[in-house]
Amino acid sequence: MGYHPVLVLVLVCFASGIVAHGQQNIYRGSIGGNHVEMRLNFEGNKVSGAYSYDRIGEEIKLSGQITAAGGLELTEFDARHKPAGKIACKRKLDDVIDPECYWSRVDGSHQAFVVLEAQQTSPANGLRIVPKIINDRATGVVVSYPQLASEQGLSAAAEGFNKDVSAWIRKAIKEFEPQPSRDRTSLDLNYNVLFASNDLISIEITEYADNGGAHPNTGYWAMTYDLNRNKELAPEDVFKPDSDYQTALAKFVVEDIQKRADAIDQEEARRAGRTLPASHEPVVSMDQLSDLAHLAITAKGLMVYFDFPHVIAAFDRTLVPYPVIKDYLQPNGPAARFQ
Repeated sequence: MGYHPVLVLVLVCFASGIVAHGQQNIYRGSIGGNHVEMRLNFEGNKVSGAYSYDRIGEEIKLSGQITAAGGLELTEFDARHKPAGKIACKRKLDDVIDPECYWSRVDGSHQAFVVLEAQQTSPANGLRIVPKIINDRATGVVVSYPQLASEQGLSAAAEGFNKDVSAWIRKAIKEFEPQPSRDRTSLDLNYNVLFASNDLISIEITEYADNGGAHPNTGYWAMTYDLNRNKELAPEDVFKPDSDYQTALAKFVVEDIQKRADAIDQEEARRAGRTLPASHEPVVSMDQLSDLAHLAITAKGLMVYFDFPHVIAAFDRTLVPYPVIKDYLQPNGPAARFQ
């Protein structure tokens, strides 16, 4: 399958703050651990749209507003157009720590945690990205993974993308080996679309695996597929030959992780009403970075992934803006369109 990145241990646990007013925004994530896809329209402070559970597929209508704090208040409606539940986010979706989004019944009971992340997708030529579902209650395997579909039939490249993603999923399920445990084991795989056009698609698979061991594993896989050349892209397809792009990436990643860690510490201290110490040890140094594990293309930059120890795994994923690495990119490569 060409360049096959090593599994990275981190869970998608935040939502994108992209809110484009006057147009439809697509989100993926979960409600109470059940995979969902949501489409929202923003007009001023008013919000409308719908969402559906991957395993069911039926749309649930939504209507609500953006709150004064920048959060969301949404009401969902049943087939008889009666309120059936609500989704509320206390803060903005790009809150440093947690937007605190929850689903509940209309009366506030049966609360469930909600995760949402904006999807960057605009495929053409009749292509659609649809979830393929695997649900095995016996082993606790719950999977949603992306597949290209079209009413006009698929090209060889679209078929190639589908086969490569399917192979990833089969491999992950095969490698999941539940151990005897009093608790229920589980493998949860979901996906995000980082970029999609008529010729290029970049996706991310998120993993949560609990096979009864000491602690669960969380992870990302990422793939960028060139639909013109019918191939998965490798770093050498993106960067100039013999360029020292690794150093440029590492320098930015280390500095960005520190900024994010400081912002989280400051926000936690503000909420707790305490004062931060004047200085502290850096989260990670350039010497501590592993080899680049994943690489994905987005409209704003390259998403890169490094394999950090479990205690700092929340920082495995970093968006590197194109201006930072423009001198290292192939001038006619797949990222050139964004410069």
